[in-house]
Amino acid sequence: MALIAAAPVGGLALADCAQTGCEKGDLNGDCLIDLSDLAGFLGAFGATTGDAAYLADADFDDSGAIELSDLAGALAVFGRDCGPFIDPNEPNDATGTLTAYRPQFGTGYAPYLRTAVADGDEEDAERGPGIRINNPGDADPAGEDDLIEVTVSVSPPGAPLRLRRSANSLSVWTTRGKTPGTQVAFMSDEAALPGQTTLWVEWSAAAHGQATLSLGKPSGETLDSLRFHTFRSIVTALGGEDQVPTTPAVANSGTYVVAEALYQRGFDVLQFDEDNVSPNGSGAVYDAIVDAIQHRQVSEVAIYGYSHGGGSTYDLAERLDVNRAGIGMFEIRFTSYADSVENDSDIDVQQELRRPLSVLYHLNHYQHGTLLEDFFLDGGPVPNSNPPPTGLDVETTPWGANSTHFTVDDYVQVRSAIELDLGGVMAP
Repeated sequence: MALIAAAPVGGLALADCAQTGCEKGDLNGDCLIDLSDLAGFLGAFGATTGDAAYLADADFDDSGAIELSDLAGALAVFGRDCGPFIDPNEPNDATGTLTAYRPQFGTGYAPYLRTAVADGDEEDAERGPGIRINNPGDADPAGEDDLIEVTVSVSPPGAPLRLRRSANSLSVWTTRGKTPGTQVAFMSDEAALPGQTTLWVEWSAAAHGQATLSLGKPSGETLDSLRFHTFRSIVTALGGEDQVPTTPAVANSGTYVVAEALYQRGFDVLQFDEDNVSPNGSGAVYDAIVDAIQHRQVSEVAIYGYSHGGGSTYDLAERLDVNRAGIGMFEIRFTSYADSVENDSDIDVQQELRRPLSVLYHLNHYQHGTLLEDFFLDGGPVPNSNPPPTGLDVETTPWGANSTHFTVDDYVQVRSAIELDLGGVMAP
């Protein structure tokens, strides 16, 4: 196989290194870092990477110039055998795929399972991989969690593939926490594929947008692509008394089952115990939403809850509306009650019959119940709700005729209505 033709530097005909793991140092492309490569460094000393593309292989510190620090880097890898040479100008049957995952929360994926974006959704503008704007000042109390995990599969291992991005809004790291020195260096939005099989993608621009990360051959052929879109919305799910988020959601916690479905569809969905919202609306949930609005440019909010979680939905929406001027620009586009009960205390049994303030679309399901089955726990009609005019008493339907307060949120008809109606008025 012939080496890649390149302009001579310092009297040597140098070549782009094609081997993963030897992107730096193998200047003549023979897959061995030896004396001829050191001679190449001396011949290129003082040149800049802008003089020729292959000089990036000699620029160990990515400073843009070939200098003494790069010679030190070459000495550190001297003697490395990079394996069989594959000429990127010749046809090869290398294959590769990229797999993106849904967003993390705090230290990991909980309360969700690690969820891959479906192959058919990888380039969809809404169902594809969503990503949070990662502006300075964004609160990450449990550590960095705004980067999206991407796994790489290459066959045969070590094939010389390339990463390409459509915009520099996407930064790629080999560590979840952006450890210094682990950022992938792109030149003209292209980079050699790192040896790691797990990458972390960051949206490092301040503005919303979409951008594509692709895996391809040196010839330019694309093998797989991921189309990232920034999250413009945030969804909050609030369970009822004694319900807490679990991994995965239990079948009789319909609120969290819906959250999982929305998460899998591509929404950024927070799950909380309803007691994380105080009677005046303050608390961890309020803080998380405000942080998303102020630091991630989120402009659309959805809140839904069951039982006391419905009461907390009202309290949270009220506080957001009252403090709107100091928070920023946003809309509460969707709220939903499932047999909503006010939540001024753990023993509050008063029906929550108030429509959340300023919401554009409110969904309401309730049952009128019986004393012995429900212990005074019932929702009720809420003005200007969907279905019009005050919501749906599920006990008036064939499927919900035997509903109690403890089962109303588990009907597939109720869960589907929340998921479909929310998705109809807002996008991820």
